[in-house]
Amino acid sequence: MAFFINQNNLRTVRSIAYLTTVCLLLGLTGILQAQEEASAATLYNQGLELLKAKNYEEAFPLMEKAIEVADPEAEADVEVVKLAKRNGAIAAYYVGNGQRKDDDFENALITYDKGIAMSSGFYANYIGRAQALEGKGETTEAIKAYIAAGDICEKAKKADKAEQMYAKAENLVALAWGDKKWANTQEYALAFLESRETPEVHFYLGYALKEQGNTEKGLEHLDKAIELAGSGDTGKYYMAKAETHELAGQKEAAVEAYRKVSDAKYTERAQYKIKELSGGK
Repeated sequence: MAFFINQNNLRTVRSIAYLTTVCLLLGLTGILQAQEEASAATLYNQGLELLKAKNYEEAFPLMEKAIEVADPEAEADVEVVKLAKRNGAIAAYYVGNGQRKDDDFENALITYDKGIAMSSGFYANYIGRAQALEGKGETTEAIKAYIAAGDICEKAKKADKAEQMYAKAENLVALAWGDKKWANTQEYALAFLESRETPEVHFYLGYALKEQGNTEKGLEHLDKAIELAGSGDTGKYYMAKAETHELAGQKEAAVEAYRKVSDAKYTERAQYKIKELSGGK
C-alpha cells in the first residue's frame, strides 16, 4: 500500500525535524556551557578523583582549569587554588615522567616547569627537569638543574635525595673527564662550580686545564682540590699537581709535589719521577 504525504503533512514533518534539531543543539550548548561554567571547586574535585585513580593525564588539566576559573576575591576559591596547586604539581610530575620516558623531552620540560610554577617547594619536578635535560643531551644545563634540585631537596629536609642530586651533577663532570673530553670537562666543571664546590670537581677542572696546556689555571684548581680535601685522600691531586708543574718546566716544584704523594696507587710512579727529575738522587 502506497504512503502519500500531502503538502501539509510535509510541512509538519519538516517542523518536527527542525524543532528536534534545535532541541539537540540547545541541549549540547547547555552541556558545553555547564562544563565551561563549572566552579573551581567542581573542577578541583573532578581532578582529585582522577589523581587518586592515577589518571594523571586527565587530572592535570582539570587542576589547571580550577586555578584559572577561581575567583581570587572568594575565600573558598582561594583555598581551592592552594589545593589545586599542590595536587597539580604532583600530577605534573607524573605527566612529565611519562613524556620523558617516551623521549618527549621538550614537552616533559614544559610540564615540569608548570609543576614548579604551581608549587615551587615540591622537589620532584626539579628532579624530573634535571633528568629531562640530561636525556636531551643538554649536560651543562642538567648539571645546574641537578644542583638546583639538590638545593630544593635540602630545603624540604630530604638530605639523602639532596646528596643524590649533587652526586649526579658531579658524576656528569666525571664522565667527561673519564672519556678524556677535556673541553667538555672544563665546561661542565665550571657550570658545577658556579654554585657548589667539591675537591673532585676542582681536580677534574685542574686536570682538564693541564691537558689543554693551561698549567697556571690548572694549578690553581688542583691547589683548591687539595685545600678542600683537608686530611682526606689527596694522592691523585698531588700527582696531578706534580705532573702540571713538570709540564710547565718547574722541576723543583714538581719534585716537591711528587714527594707528597702518599697513596699506594701512585707512590711507585711518584718515586720514579723524583729520581728522574733529581738526576737519579
